[in-house]
Amino acid sequence: MRPHCILATATLALLLLFPLAAKPDEPVDHATPASLADLKALEQRIRTVVEKVAASVVGVSGGSGVVVSEEGLVLTVAHVGEKAGRRVTVTFPDGKRVRGTTLGNDHGVDAGMIQIDGEGPWPHAEIGTSADLQQGEWCITLGYPVSYERGKKPVVRVGRVLRNRSTQIMADCKIMGGDSGGPLFDLDGKVIGIGSRCDDTVALNIHVPIDCYRDHWDRFVAKEDFNSLRPKIAFLGVGPGEDEDDNRIEMVVPGSAAEKAGIKPGDLIVKFGEEMIQRYEDLPPLIRGRKPGDVVELQLQRGDEELVVKVTLGSIGG
Repeated sequence: MRPHCILATATLALLLLFPLAAKPDEPVDHATPASLADLKALEQRIRTVVEKVAASVVGVSGGSGVVVSEEGLVLTVAHVGEKAGRRVTVTFPDGKRVRGTTLGNDHGVDAGMIQIDGEGPWPHAEIGTSADLQQGEWCITLGYPVSYERGKKPVVRVGRVLRNRSTQIMADCKIMGGDSGGPLFDLDGKVIGIGSRCDDTVALNIHVPIDCYRDHWDRFVAKEDFNSLRPKIAFLGVGPGEDEDDNRIEMVVPGSAAEKAGIKPGDLIVKFGEEMIQRYEDLPPLIRGRKPGDVVELQLQRGDEELVVKVTLGSIGG
């Protein structure tokens, strides 16, 4: 796992991998540094942005998100929020944990919103615009990979915009499981996108443009789920208790893959496939990484008894 700090050598490596010609009068967020002094200036600007926005980047029940208002509105992706009205846990970088409720979701572009309980004020980032983003602009992602240790600050990656379309931003800022819903910032510290997905090599990273949220803001706030015709995703059929630090199952959906495999409320899921489960929120991104119909071996703890069951994952969506 990469450390939180951003080193000049890492930035230089990005420049060597993705060089772009720069004009003398080009602003720093478009330009390739021409000297060590330029590189240090870019690094300092990135550090400044991270210090400014890090407190607003949150973990959301197996994914990530970013608070964008002092009243506690959180932007994430639809495959983390899933549906309006779902109760979730929101974790801040300092370890503070609060409860929230999912608002609306645009399943067509994978955009979602959450409302934190309580009045705040909450630390938050400013949203920008995405329509005018150009290829080569510097950008920064922050998020919480599923294997990242709780209590650490969000992981920072630096990259550039590779392509900008109305419903997708492609960037070389790496994202992986657990980063879904994490913000993509410009060098002014404004949110320009929300991390959605990557390919198996994490070389292709897709973000939801911030303008997709702006265009349907009222629908999100009104708890509307829309554009719901989407590919089916894997579904196990279990739910946690109030404390998602615990990996204990408190609810099993009737007729689900979990019930058919013999999983019961009170069971502890110790292992999903080859992945250890330390807390419940480790589980959802692992399920989302599978396909309906996949057979997965689960290791369970039921009282003093250790069990191994095979589950054929069901599906939701479509």
